[in-house]
Amino acid sequence: MSETASEEIKGTLTTATPQKVVTDKHGRDVVLIPQPTDDPEDPLNWPMRKKIIIFASVCLAAFAAQMSPNSNMLTFMSQVPAYNRTANDLLYSVAAGLAGWVAGPFFFIPLVGVIGRSAVIFWSLVGIFAGQIWGGEMTGANDYIPFTISRLFTGLFGGIPAILGSGYIVDMFFLHQRGKAFAVFEIIVIFAVVGGGTLGGFIANNNPWDLVFWWTLGPVGAAIILVFVFVEETTYDRDAVVPGRAPLPKSWLANRIATYLPGIRTQPAGKGKEFKAELIYEQVQRAIIPFQITFAPITLLMGTYIFIALGLPVMQASTLATYLEPPVAAGGYGFSSLQMAFFTMAAWVGIFCAQVYGYFFNDKTPLWVARHRGGTWHTEYRLANTILPSLLLPIGLGLWGAGLQYHLHFMVLAVGSFIIWFSALLALPVCYNYIIECFLHNPVEASVSLNAYRVSFGLISVFISTDWQTAVGVGWMWGMGAFFIVFVDIIMIGLILKGHVVRQWTTILSRTLAFTEDGATISNKHDEAA
Repeated sequence: MSETASEEIKGTLTTATPQKVVTDKHGRDVVLIPQPTDDPEDPLNWPMRKKIIIFASVCLAAFAAQMSPNSNMLTFMSQVPAYNRTANDLLYSVAAGLAGWVAGPFFFIPLVGVIGRSAVIFWSLVGIFAGQIWGGEMTGANDYIPFTISRLFTGLFGGIPAILGSGYIVDMFFLHQRGKAFAVFEIIVIFAVVGGGTLGGFIANNNPWDLVFWWTLGPVGAAIILVFVFVEETTYDRDAVVPGRAPLPKSWLANRIATYLPGIRTQPAGKGKEFKAELIYEQVQRAIIPFQITFAPITLLMGTYIFIALGLPVMQASTLATYLEPPVAAGGYGFSSLQMAFFTMAAWVGIFCAQVYGYFFNDKTPLWVARHRGGTWHTEYRLANTILPSLLLPIGLGLWGAGLQYHLHFMVLAVGSFIIWFSALLALPVCYNYIIECFLHNPVEASVSLNAYRVSFGLISVFISTDWQTAVGVGWMWGMGAFFIVFVDIIMIGLILKGHVVRQWTTILSRTLAFTEDGATISNKHDEAA
C-alpha cells in the first residue's frame, strides 16, 4: 500500500493529460478509475495513511464481529454435558449463529441510509459485545435455549461489518488497488471464522468452556474504540444535481458525536413533507435492492459458484469437531481442544498463503490481461484469478473425504484442509470484487447478497450432513462435494468467457442497478509503448 501511495503522488505531479494517471514502478502510466474530483472531501483524494487507518479499523471490526457468533465452533462438544444435550443439539447452536449471519444484513443494512455506514458498524459491535456476555453467562443446565438464542442474536450483528467493508473499499480505493484491498479484507473475514475457533480451542483446553466467549470481549471492545476514534463516513456523491449532506463539524469530538450519536447528520438533510416522503421511499428501495441483486442473472450464476465453492469449506469448519474429537474406537481421532486448535493451523497456513498470493496477483493479473488485450478494461478480467483455486479445490475435498473414509493419518487431513482453505480464500475475494464491480453504485447491497450465498450452504449442511453421510458414507459425501465443485467450475468458465453477455441481461432487467467500469481505458500511449 505504501508503494501505491508514492505512485499517487507521482501521478498527480507528473500527469499533463486531462485524465489523472499514476506511474507504476515499471514506468507505465495507469489511468485512475474512477477519476477523482478536485474536492479534498472526496475519499479518493484522502492521504493513503488516512485510508489505511480507516481500512485497518474496519478490518478489525469485521474480524472481531465475524469470529464472535461461533466462537465455540471447536469447543461445543465440551458443552454437551453442561446442558445434558446431544452433540447435534450443540451443533444447532452453531447453526443459529450462521442463520444470524445470513439474515442480519437484510434487516440492518437499510439503516445505512438513515444513520450511515460508520454508525451501523459501531452499534452492531455494541450488540455483539452484549451478545457475547449473554452467551458467556448461559452456563446452567437449563440454559441451552437462551444460549442458542444468544448465538442467533450475536449472529444477526456479526455479519454487518464484513458486509459494509466493501463500501469503504469502493469509496477509498481505485480500480487498480481494489484487488489487494479485497484480498486483505475477505481473508481477514474468513480467517475470523477459523482463527476464532482456534483461539477458543487453546483457551478451553485448560479453562472452563465459557471463557471462549469472554475472551472475545477484548477484540470486540478494541474494535468499538478504534471505529469510534478513526472511522469516517466515506460516502461521497459525485452527482452535482443531487443535494449532499452538510459538512460535518471539524472539531474531533463534535465530528464523532455527529457521526455516531446517532449518525443522522452523515446523511443528506432536507425539509418539508416532500423530502420526508422521498426519504421513506429511498429506504424502502434500499431494503429491496439486496433482493434484486440476489436474483439478478449475473449474481445467480456467481452466487451458485460461491454457494458451493465457499459453502463446502464452511461446512468443513463447522463439522470439524464431530470428526476429530470422538474417540478412536468411535471412528474419530480422540483430539482434545488443544489438539483441535493446533490442527486448524493447517487452515491458517492456507489462509496466509492465499493472502500472499492475492496481494501480489489479484490486481496484477487482470491488469496484465487488460494491457495485452488493447488496454481496455473488462470486468471479467478479474475472474482470471479463479482458475487456480477452481482446479485445486476438488483435489482438497477429495483428499479430505478419503482421509476420513479410510481413517488415514491426521496429516493427510491437514494437507486436505490446507488445500481447501487456500483454494477457497483465493477465489472468495475475486468473486466478491467481481460482483461488486458489476453493481458499483450498490457495493454494500451486493455484499449482502453474496454473504447469503456464501453462508447458506454451511447453514444447511448442519442439518443435512448427518443424513447425507449416513446415506452415502463420509468419503462419498465429500467426494460428491468435489464433483459439485467441478460442476460450478463449468459455470465459472462460462462467466470468464461470456460474463459480459450475462451482465447485459442483468442491465435489461435492472437498468438502475447494473453499473460497471467496463470499457474504461486503463493505459495510455505511454503505457502501450513501454
